Amino acid sequence: MISSLVLGLFALVLFVFLIGPTVLKNYDSAHRTTISCKMTAAYAGSASSRSLKGVGTSSHQVEYRSPDCGTLVMSGGLTAEAAEKKADEVLRGESYDVEIGEGSARLRGIFQAIGVAPDVFDVQAGTGE
Repeated sequence: MISSLVLGLFALVLFVFLIGPTVLKNYDSAHRTTISCKMTAAYAGSASSRSLKGVGTSSHQVEYRSPDCGTLVMSGGLTAEAAEKKADEVLRGESYDVEIGEGSARLRGIFQAIGVAPDVFDVQAGTGE
């Protein structure tokens, strides 16, 4: 019984940390939705990744902060200049339409609780709807 419990726990950890993020990323790429967020700040910066072999990459990103949507990050294919421009376009207190993956939109509460920022595909000035 203990070995079954350990095996089950191992399978759960494997899914949550290895398989789950890949499945969510693929689902989000194919299923996008738009949420409305009142922005309090946007920051341009860079993020680094490192593999188990010690090799890493650096990419430019924009971190958006919103009291109703939490922290959101746009990182796909941005140059330093493009990230700065995107961050500068955000006016504090204004509403914006944020395009994110449908799966990430549904899991936003969990993401906020564990400190994970969902990926953003696009941010546009709110339509006022």
